[in-house]
Amino acid sequence: MFDVVKYMLPLAVGYAVGKAARVRPPSWLFTALVAVLVFAVSANASGAVLSNPGLYLAVSLVYSLALVLTSAVLGSVFDRRREGRGAGKPLVSLYAAASLAAGFAVGAFAKADYASAVEPLLIVLLFAAGVDMANAGVRLERAALLAPAVALAASALVGVFFKAALGITPAVAFGLGWYTFTGPYLARAGDAAGGAYGLLVNFFREQLTYLLGPHLARRFGRVGVLAAGGATTMDNTLPLYTALYGSSFSLYAFTNGVILTFIVPLLVPAVHQTFG
Repeated sequence: MFDVVKYMLPLAVGYAVGKAARVRPPSWLFTALVAVLVFAVSANASGAVLSNPGLYLAVSLVYSLALVLTSAVLGSVFDRRREGRGAGKPLVSLYAAASLAAGFAVGAFAKADYASAVEPLLIVLLFAAGVDMANAGVRLERAALLAPAVALAASALVGVFFKAALGITPAVAFGLGWYTFTGPYLARAGDAAGGAYGLLVNFFREQLTYLLGPHLARRFGRVGVLAAGGATTMDNTLPLYTALYGSSFSLYAFTNGVILTFIVPLLVPAVHQTFG
């Protein structure tokens, strides 16, 4: 609950400032935040990711790709519109890919507390989004609120498949992008392989959402593209959705992430204890 309040406050303050000042942040600000956030998260996770064997990396990439694509396809059942203000601009993916590579490279050789930079950046992002939303208008659509259900359904389908095919606990899929919780929990639960996959799959899911988001937005509806981001749409991938659909969509992204963030700590242990 504290995290929700902590992230809602700058959004509300930004909205109030935007209403009073009647200004909107420049579009380049959101692109810059995408680049810096991806760099910080990638650099922070580089040690764990690069120390894992190639097989873990390959399987994790396929697993995370399956989660992202299955979410997008299922979401199209409820929302078939193909749109996105920033979907036609490859700079979102370009900056994310460059930042991802730079983060891995720098994090591998220069050890630092990169994680400490993430939260301040998120506060700035949410404040800027609030300012932008105040002058962009917000229109809630019931269809977009279906994203959490779509994300959970996709996790169930993909999790069952990889459990049957490779024996990986389906709890990995229900991490919904929250790798800092899923990996450590499964490792502490005595599942060493599950812990590695819990970290890698959910980390790659977040990064693939950045890289594939603009392309998915041209082929699938908003519900599926939003569901693909899982719990990360509350914070780390929030700037992507702002870039794709405009600042008013940040409300959907934040709500989707909050709902799934509350669910992950309940589902991951329950699924792991039930299905192994």
